[in-house]
Amino acid sequence: MIVKTILQVKVKKNQPKLYKQIEQQTKSTQVVKRYVEQEKTRNRYTIRQVEIFNIPENIQDVWKGASSMIRVKRSSNRGSKLVESISYYLCSLSPKSTTLASGIRGHWLIENRLHWVKDVILEEDYSPQKSGFSAINFSIVKTWVLTLLRIHGWAGIKAGISDLSNNLKYILSVCT
Repeated sequence: MIVKTILQVKVKKNQPKLYKQIEQQTKSTQVVKRYVEQEKTRNRYTIRQVEIFNIPENIQDVWKGASSMIRVKRSSNRGSKLVESISYYLCSLSPKSTTLASGIRGHWLIENRLHWVKDVILEEDYSPQKSGFSAINFSIVKTWVLTLLRIHGWAGIKAGISDLSNNLKYILSVCT
């Protein structure tokens, strides 16, 4: 059995040459496929436009395995405030693949439900544990705690932490 790994990578501004190349390329290249999605949740109305492009010939060697570039434009109203963003991705799937847009949406679900919570709520980026495997171990413990809080019904992580803090019996009951 042959298993093909699908690679989808968000290109961030901390990769300035690649980011700039993709940004320029998507402005001057024909779109292969376009998906537009509208969503209303709570007090937010969001329009997501996913545009898929062929990979340029002059892409850096390290990214030669990529088959498509993706630009995602998000525009949302949060109350009376308009928030807009553009993200870029490289993917190993063909630009004609029908799963590219849903793959990016799935990436954002993970980003919002796990990484954002760990970064912002649990302040993982500012963790003093830096040596050896301590950062990885603490990250695993934090993910386990988030999982336990969600399994036991807390949608709001801060509320769960507040309810559990200073109550060892309650904490232990959640862990079993």
